[in-house]
Amino acid sequence: MASNHDSPTVKDAAEPTDELISRTVDTPDTPSAWQDLEAKVPTLRSRAEVASFAECVLVELRHEPVAARFRPELHYTTEWVLCRSEHLTVETTKPFVRVCIDGRLGVSIEPCSRATAREYLCRTLSQDELGVVDVQPLAVLSLDKL
Repeated sequence: MASNHDSPTVKDAAEPTDELISRTVDTPDTPSAWQDLEAKVPTLRSRAEVASFAECVLVELRHEPVAARFRPELHYTTEWVLCRSEHLTVETTKPFVRVCIDGRLGVSIEPCSRATAREYLCRTLSQDELGVVDVQPLAVLSLDKL
């Protein structure tokens, strides 16, 4: 694990292997549609717009080494990233993994189906807790930026 002076990555926070993000994941070379995917939470969008945004995010997760992340406005709540399981070193038959980072409870890894990943996104966008959902390259995510 990184020292208090370093910015620990999701990879550093994962226990017990300390290698959550696959070493083969790299930052995409060219600008893509995922760079514009961002929504404030709670959103004022209709249910159809929320579902459409979630579908756009899932398409980008399927084609690029990126992760959707939820960054709460309040720092004491749970932050999470959602990505394809193939980009992580976890063994699962599920296509997606949600990594939850809680300052009090630590890191939890939740493999999930595409339908569950979509539900996570839609529920988060519709919740009352203030924050932002966006898409970032998986290789550069760190705990202090989530």
